[in-house]
Amino acid sequence: MPPRRSSRAPSTKPASKAALEPTAPKSQVNGISKKRAASSEREESIPSKRSKSETEKSENDPPVKPSSTRKPRSKAAAKVAAEPATKKATKLSPIRETQPAPHVQVKPYFNQLPTPPQKQRPGLVPFAWGAGNFGQFGMGTDALGEFTKPKKNVWATEQIEDGAFGEDNAGMESVVAGGLHTIFIDEKGTIWTCGVNDDAALGRITQDVPDPKNPGAFLSVDDLASVPHPLQTLVDEGFRAVTAASGDSICAAVSDKGELRVWGSFRVNEGSLGFSNGLKHQFKPVPILELSHKPGDAEKVSSIAAGNNHLLVLTTHGHIYSWGAGEQSQLGRKVMERRKIHGTVPEKVTLGTRIRKATVVGAGAFHSFAVDDKGDVWGWGLNSMGQTGTGYASSEDSVVQLPKKIQKLSKEVLGDDVVIQIVGGTHHTLFLLQSGKVYACGRSSSGQLGLPEDDPAFKDQVDPDFVTEPVLVPFPDSDDPVVQISCGSHNNSAVTRGGSLYSWGQGVQGELGLGDEEEVKTPQVVVRKDGGAWFAASVSCGGQHSIGLFRSKK
Repeated sequence: MPPRRSSRAPSTKPASKAALEPTAPKSQVNGISKKRAASSEREESIPSKRSKSETEKSENDPPVKPSSTRKPRSKAAAKVAAEPATKKATKLSPIRETQPAPHVQVKPYFNQLPTPPQKQRPGLVPFAWGAGNFGQFGMGTDALGEFTKPKKNVWATEQIEDGAFGEDNAGMESVVAGGLHTIFIDEKGTIWTCGVNDDAALGRITQDVPDPKNPGAFLSVDDLASVPHPLQTLVDEGFRAVTAASGDSICAAVSDKGELRVWGSFRVNEGSLGFSNGLKHQFKPVPILELSHKPGDAEKVSSIAAGNNHLLVLTTHGHIYSWGAGEQSQLGRKVMERRKIHGTVPEKVTLGTRIRKATVVGAGAFHSFAVDDKGDVWGWGLNSMGQTGTGYASSEDSVVQLPKKIQKLSKEVLGDDVVIQIVGGTHHTLFLLQSGKVYACGRSSSGQLGLPEDDPAFKDQVDPDFVTEPVLVPFPDSDDPVVQISCGSHNNSAVTRGGSLYSWGQGVQGELGLGDEEEVKTPQVVVRKDGGAWFAASVSCGGQHSIGLFRSKK
């Protein structure tokens, strides 16, 4: 998920208008942010057929039942017929209101429901580096500058001591860095957000919020944006979040029950696209995807991925749904230029000429990916620098309109290995294999691919600035496999099984976490496996900042 920097198959039924009713005034909710620039048809109604005159009786009209003229047999009978019947009151048993039986899944899921990761002790502490000038670090108004190396979030450590994230000094469970905001999930499954909220990315209101301690006063917008606050609406409905995804300002989360909640707004080249037809911003999380529900078999959401301005959902039944901005074909379907808002309606994505079941979805800024049940990897969307990995011979290949197989990641090439995670930046992509190997493709002019200058991939290139098909990325310690990867706009990070953290690419605002280094060609150590005080558990790269979750070794 490579959000912007400081600038910027049947269809499913969209959420009802009532469910998507905005909960904030139309004026922008902007904490400490500044307005940013956007990132990279009339139908005539057919007159109804003229019907017969209302006074002309149709032969298809039902016959009118004549009123009865039969007289009652007697006066007594006539009296009974004229008066309403009155029965002697009898004692009735109370009617028990039956509640709908809870759903029991009988049919095994093809893709499992998301499950919370194993708890780690000591609890995971957030560290931040890069630019935090919009409050995306979540460290308060005193930490709005740039950090070129990981800096511990003091606010989070205090909350851990107070038990805010769960029992037994529980910490954060996962983190997602968005364009200019951050999403945290704690060990209770509560979502916390911070950063820019002018396009509703925080999933809560930050303007004109009453101060409970001072009647008539309002809470500071800067404090509400720069310090993480929980999404109380999700807490109130018992939503136990497990995973989240975020782009520039569009966000989504999935619960342990496979329920999906979405908030924020999409943008297109001209500016704001909106959240859905008739709604510009969705300030609070709402359900938007209606899946099939049969007795003993209810389809749920298994995982999600986000590009800058589009979302991908993978269901428990192996189906893929996409929606958002589709200008670069990242939705896997054609969206007409004059009807871009139609892209905000979720629709199925078909892999190939026949429907296949998917096991993994992933996304870059303007491109998308999936892995099917045979292990084949598919890419589509913007391919101007080879970022889909499907090859590039001429400018005609700059957009892949429909899912296309990535031959260099086929079963014939990988053998028993399989791709388990896919992430992308603005013009490049990383693929993580089950074995811990990492492949990369796309733009390479600023070290995005992690390849040394003498790598064979740079020979006989179509263009000197990019590599059109995935190639293996070398890491310093081949015995310590990579377990998680993340992409920023032009930078990358990877976490290993041993707790190491690597970074490479371009980071002019400290996004690499390597001190004064602004560009490195190959993976460099940020947190080392041996020695040191911290174990790197996970990492997420945003538009101009990075957040890591570290565990103390002490």
